[in-house]
Amino acid sequence: MPSTTLKRLVGGAAVAVATTAAAAAAMPATASAAPAVQPPTVVASSSANSLTMKLTNPNTLLSFTGCQAFVVNAKDVPAVIDDPTKLLDPGVVVYPNVSNPLTLFGALPGQTVTNTVNDIPTGVYGVVGGCVSLLDITHPVIDKPQIMQVGLIPGGSSDGSSAISLPFGS
Repeated sequence: MPSTTLKRLVGGAAVAVATTAAAAAAMPATASAAPAVQPPTVVASSSANSLTMKLTNPNTLLSFTGCQAFVVNAKDVPAVIDDPTKLLDPGVVVYPNVSNPLTLFGALPGQTVTNTVNDIPTGVYGVVGGCVSLLDITHPVIDKPQIMQVGLIPGGSSDGSSAISLPFGS
């Protein structure tokens, strides 16, 4: 009889190990199947040397996705379109201060936030909304950039409140 009990114990242990192994093997596949990250919606306007940006994060809570509106130098917009990780390169982003990682997550999933950035030097800038999932920070997604005039530029509008449509992105 002791051998029957031992056989049952070993058999039960084998079933438990097989079940645990199957569950462990399925876990990485489940974890890597994160929801696709959607780009944010950004509506920007300028007045004098200020930019106001309304940012909406359309992603779901379980995507663990944060979004931010970035003000970038206009000359850098094509590079950002080709590779959104260029937003992390020094000198590309005027706002937010990329050296502070907390500024990279302006809107959490489902949130809409409005930000005004003051005292931007006169010039032409791109406003780009970007989102990244904490589950995959190497693949940010961006919306279609908006080119904005800030401040009085010769030949521009009197208050700097113009948006310029250029064929960047699609």
